[in-house]
Amino acid sequence: MMIARIFRQIWNTATALTLAALVCAVVLVLAIGAAALLGYPPLRVADLWLHGAAGSWYSLSSSCADACPLLLTGLAAGVAFRAGVLNIGAQGQFLMGALVAVALSTRMMIFHQPALVIATALTGGALAGGIWGLIAQYLERYRAVPVVLSTILLNFVALYLVAAALQGPLQAVGTAAAQSPEIAGKYWLPLFVPYTDFHIGIILAFMLSVLLWVVQERTVFGFESHVVGLNPDTAKAMKMPVAWRQFQIMFISGGCAGLGGAIQVLGQVHFMTAHMGDYGYAGIAVALLGRLNPLGIILSAVFFGFLDTGAFRVEESSLALPHDLADVIKAVVILVMLVLAGISLRRSRRAAKSERTTSAETPSA
Repeated sequence: MMIARIFRQIWNTATALTLAALVCAVVLVLAIGAAALLGYPPLRVADLWLHGAAGSWYSLSSSCADACPLLLTGLAAGVAFRAGVLNIGAQGQFLMGALVAVALSTRMMIFHQPALVIATALTGGALAGGIWGLIAQYLERYRAVPVVLSTILLNFVALYLVAAALQGPLQAVGTAAAQSPEIAGKYWLPLFVPYTDFHIGIILAFMLSVLLWVVQERTVFGFESHVVGLNPDTAKAMKMPVAWRQFQIMFISGGCAGLGGAIQVLGQVHFMTAHMGDYGYAGIAVALLGRLNPLGIILSAVFFGFLDTGAFRVEESSLALPHDLADVIKAVVILVMLVLAGISLRRSRRAAKSERTTSAETPSA
């Protein structure tokens, strides 16, 4: 029954986004038309983009690998937003998780067995992200600093801490660049599909998404967190531990982002620089497109991963499509997807309200 409900939820989410996907296909074609204005053949651009994202098993695995950090930062935003905790700090939490994972797998190893090193690095990364999130929640609770402001500022603090560490104790030997040493191959996340980028961390991220959905839909904790997000005053009147739930949610949210950073360095890039990508900020769009539902966020992250991988393939092809133009095309598609998802959500809310009104007006027998 549980498995059936999970697949039904995924189907419902996919159905709600089908219209948006179809319209976005048209928008993608129109956006690629901008390439024609600059002298690039639009059909060739579209063909390279689609084949680069899903034209082979290797391309599919690359798209899933690109989706993995977006999925985890999307979960970080989705879990927090659903509970009314406006965590905008997934970027900083992602960086702290990556930094601790690199430290625990290079210079500060507690163990030397590969399995224990990987487990320790992943756990340390998740804890680092969670603790970084708790700082913001503490500032809001006891110092009246809005969590939106503190999480944004903590992103910059994390960025400069990472830069300082990579130019200090974690700097690679023999280089003046701000980067860590490469993680030894035996400490990389094992590949789930050989000779591809599909590592075991991707499976872990998908399993975590399903687990969070079960927690949200089937547990008292999930129910209370949702009520806290909808109306904290009502939650207090119902004797729910509002402050404690907010701290717990922020820790879980930060932990997801931190785990994303740890998986990225252990499974994909294998070393760290101060510029790890804006996965935390992109995760907010992923969460909103997935309607803050962990299963919807899976679909949203995979879609974003396809866009990223396809854009990269077009950039490195003989066409050499400029990176900025590729970003414009991705932004147009994502923007339209978000708008259409918002329209769909508004219609569903109106239908639910109309149904409640009809039920209230119907006289009981």
